[in-house]
Amino acid sequence: MMRKKQIYPRIYAEETVYSIASRLVLNDVSSSISQSMLNVFDNKNIQLDSILPSFINRLSLVSGCSHDELLDKYSLFQYYTLFSTESVRAQARALLLKENSLDAFKILGLLANRISCHDVHQFCPLCAKEQEAKFGETYWLRAHQLPLTNSCYKHRCRLVSMPKQRKRLVFPSVGYEPSFAISTLEHKLTSFNYAFSQAHHFDPVRLRQAYAVRLINQGLATTRFVRHSLWREQMRVYFDEYMSHDAVFKLLQNDTEYAFPASIFYNDEANHHPLKHLLICTFLFEHVDDFIDAYTQKEPLEVVHSELITPQSEIDELRQSTALMLLKQGLSLRQIIQVVDVSAATVRNIARQHSISLKEQERKVSDSIRRGITIQLIIGRHVADIAKKFNLKKGDVEQILSGQPIIKELRRRIRFYRHRQQARRALIATLYTLKTPTITLLRRSADKEYMWLFKHDKSWLNSFKKLYFKSG
Repeated sequence: MMRKKQIYPRIYAEETVYSIASRLVLNDVSSSISQSMLNVFDNKNIQLDSILPSFINRLSLVSGCSHDELLDKYSLFQYYTLFSTESVRAQARALLLKENSLDAFKILGLLANRISCHDVHQFCPLCAKEQEAKFGETYWLRAHQLPLTNSCYKHRCRLVSMPKQRKRLVFPSVGYEPSFAISTLEHKLTSFNYAFSQAHHFDPVRLRQAYAVRLINQGLATTRFVRHSLWREQMRVYFDEYMSHDAVFKLLQNDTEYAFPASIFYNDEANHHPLKHLLICTFLFEHVDDFIDAYTQKEPLEVVHSELITPQSEIDELRQSTALMLLKQGLSLRQIIQVVDVSAATVRNIARQHSISLKEQERKVSDSIRRGITIQLIIGRHVADIAKKFNLKKGDVEQILSGQPIIKELRRRIRFYRHRQQARRALIATLYTLKTPTITLLRRSADKEYMWLFKHDKSWLNSFKKLYFKSG
């Protein structure tokens, strides 16, 4: 039998369920954390978390809070279901109350998005100081645990991170000196995230309508289609300081595998990670009130002149003929790319087809820097990161890479091995989240990684299954 608590614990406003549960466990003085977990929750293997917790039923019994109150006020459930339909929210809630957080993640599209969750707890040193002075203890705040939130919405100072540890329950520490060196964009992201954490939910249809109108008014869409390449490129420039962040880089990299941001309009029933909406809102709207006004009052369309849409084939033909004319006039590769809006490869192919020698502009990259860039390319660093490191444009780095077929192949192999490592790790990690592991359940839970390994790494996959699953 689970031990009954005589006195319910103190619960603070905007606290996380991880914080509440951890306090309960630490207040139970036992020989170990595992024993305290067993005493409090009747289960020492519960994974304490604040995003979509599977221990809500057990926590409700010992905290005095209802299931819904814990989910809505103290977890990140409302945040991660903010942009979902009512039926999806209801299904996710039901799954969590059945202690099935894995399927809740799946139905909300959080597994398919492959955007990793925070592996750290975050706190504001000034908030912690205030908590200690007022209550005699510190606790974790929900709004500080949101993805891409690096600063405190209240004090405008940088958050301090502490690694998550399963067997060690931690709370914010007092005594850190606050740092106020945060950018305007950083504060804007925090402001939108905080507003999202306080909202109940958004209607997906009205939300996409607000996005579409703003895109049209900014010239990034028409009433018939989205100018996806232009939109994404402008977002890459806007979020340049965040391109080193893995999730942002994955979403905004120039790769056909990722259709963001235009994919937000593809399917009315699709579930998108809140981070996608955060990036779109921060980019499209000046501030939170601007977004709320556009969403609630339906921003009017500016005057849009109706124009016939030129077929893409005609556009491509015109670009190629213009590029050929400029080549014959003796313009450099860089000048033609800028004027015609085509890739360097396209210009080179046209020049090769018509036996025209390309006029290269004098390179501004010294031999020593070229050697440094080549080394960075060989070890597989992203072109954008290399350009930033050497204070160059991406085109300068790509130009060095273009004449190196061996390095291109090496980088392709590095990307393959990285992908393989990530897929293997994801499969192993998923295995340990399953209460009763089976091959079928493993495949459903990590479908993309499983299928990638089946196609590209089948021998390892078979060995893995043979090792962890007995015959039959």
